[in-house]
Amino acid sequence: MLLTDAGELEHFVETVQGDESIKWELAMEDEIKFLQKNKTWSLTKLPEGKNVLQNRWVYRLNEEPDGSK
Repeated sequence: MLLTDAGELEHFVETVQGDESIKWELAMEDEIKFLQKNKTWSLTKLPEGKNVLQNRWVYRLNEEPDGSK
C-alpha cells in the first residue's frame, strides 16, 4: 500500500483492495452524484488541437470533532 506523508491512500487500486473498500466506493459514488446534481461538468466533443485536462481522486480521511474518522 502506498501512502502519502499524511498517511493517506495514493491510488484507486489501494482503495478497492483495502479493508475499507466499500466505504471508499460509497464515498466516490456520493461525490459523483453530487457533481452530477450540481451540473459541474458535461461531456463534450474535444475541439481539434485541444488537450484534455487531467484529474485524479484525492483520498483523504476527514477527522470529526470527536476524533473519529
